[in-house]
Amino acid sequence: MKTANLLPSIRSRVGDWNYYVTTLSFREVSELIKAPDEIHERKKLAEWIQREAIDSHSEAIATYIVGNPQRFLGALIVGVYGGSPNWTPLNVKVPADEGISEEQLQRIEGRLGLLRLSGSENLFAIDGQHRVAGIKLALKDAKVAEQIGNDSMSAIFVAHDPKSESGKQRTRRLFTTVNKKTKIISKAAKIALDEDDCFAIVTRRLIDSHWLFEDARKHVLYTSGGSIPATDTSSITSIVGLFEIVKDLHGGPKDFDQDRPGEPVLTAHLELCEAFFDELLAQIPEFKAVFVNRNGTPGAYRLAECNHMLFRPIGQRAFARAVQLLVERKNSVATAVKKLRAAELFIQNEEWHHIMWNPVAKTMITNKVLIAEAQLLRLAGQPLRNKTIGKKLDALLASIAEEA
Repeated sequence: MKTANLLPSIRSRVGDWNYYVTTLSFREVSELIKAPDEIHERKKLAEWIQREAIDSHSEAIATYIVGNPQRFLGALIVGVYGGSPNWTPLNVKVPADEGISEEQLQRIEGRLGLLRLSGSENLFAIDGQHRVAGIKLALKDAKVAEQIGNDSMSAIFVAHDPKSESGKQRTRRLFTTVNKKTKIISKAAKIALDEDDCFAIVTRRLIDSHWLFEDARKHVLYTSGGSIPATDTSSITSIVGLFEIVKDLHGGPKDFDQDRPGEPVLTAHLELCEAFFDELLAQIPEFKAVFVNRNGTPGAYRLAECNHMLFRPIGQRAFARAVQLLVERKNSVATAVKKLRAAELFIQNEEWHHIMWNPVAKTMITNKVLIAEAQLLRLAGQPLRNKTIGKKLDALLASIAEEA
């Protein structure tokens, strides 16, 4: 049976948030505050959030806590989900001779109380992730835990309904809102938690909804970078790479990531992204072999002698951009993929030399996505996006011919 915790607290409100200000010992911080593992359906996505949001800079914080007798840590903002947290007000009696006015007394009454945590709640740091990680690291040493475990710090508790997506959404938005005001959050953390960026939202929903990205399949690499290491033979993309594909498939206004659109817009773009991957799985023989028939691995198509563009992040982006353009020209996603698969998709071949593949060094070229899109469209017999990109492609091809 889990032990209940009774914490002195002040109840307050800002905007539409009710919250409770209390105090936690370092030992309680270490024991009670866990990873944010119930914000997303896919557990690997949740584990990645843990790394992105919490596990950096912990050593520096731990060193500060242990080595500085004048240590001081700012308040944590703690998210609460699950369990049955309960707040009970305390009756406050002030002697008449204290000079407290009726108005002041009313402000005090109903604000002071006890916050009872049943022990079944899950707590995670919305703000103060590094401090929590540092405290946990410091208290791993039993002697240190004995010396400073009873040190205490302020904590602000906020709660959401774990059974509703809107409740989780509120907490994710609070995370990014708080952190945007204090520091520039990483692109990876933005993808994981931002509730106003359409592309971040759709990326998370796509991972949660499409079978290709199920945890057991290990096809998504949860790192802060967009590339896939040569030693990784299972991943088809990274979460950052998937985010870029989601953006490329949209092709809309540049400020589309600033303000959260309505649900119909989000749903429509998610359906487009799902259709994109569905058609790749249905129409691209190599995708069908690896992901549907389980014959081979993605890594087998990232070799110098067998290098398929749809198993490379840069190639996936070029293909997604070309699909977006053809859909904009009133083709269905299925028709767009059918037209593009007529092109040469193995980039070790001459058509892709010095565009996506360096045939001398036998390395990928990852900084020419617009040129790669143009070449793909041309090889598929489709008009390019614009004349400017066509001229750039022609100039590059001419320079390659001169050097040959």
